[in-house]
Parts: sequence; structure tokens; C-alpha cells
Amino acid sequence: MPYPLEDAGFTLWLGDIETHLKRLHGLSTRELGFDRHALQQCYYSGQSVFTVIDSIESTLAEPLCA
Repeated sequence: MPYPLEDAGFTLWLGDIETHLKRLHGLSTRELGFDRHALQQCYYSGQSVFTVIDSIESTLAEPLCA
């Protein structure tokens, strides 16, 4: 399914995620290495902002150098 270039709902959804990550961790999704297209797939599959934030924060909790 092709996605529109910019969807206002996705932009707001992503903005909420970015704001949360910047406020708590000082990092953006891009700085964390998340692909915008992968985030679009999360949005269009119906995942809430809170679900995605929990998923991102669980990856941040894991040690980076194991």
C-alpha cells in the first residue's frame, strides 16, 4: 500500500514521539537510528504513541555494549 508523502496524522503522531524522546533522553528517532518508513508502518498498522514509546524505551534500557 503506497503511503502519501506527508500525512498530517502521521506528522502529529511522530511529533508526539519525538517530543517525548527529546524531553526524557535528549535524542530524536533519527539519532537513535529509526527509519521513518518503519515508523510509518507502525502508524498505519494502528500502534499508539504509547506502544511505540514503550518499545523504543525497552531498546534503550538494554546495554549498548554487551
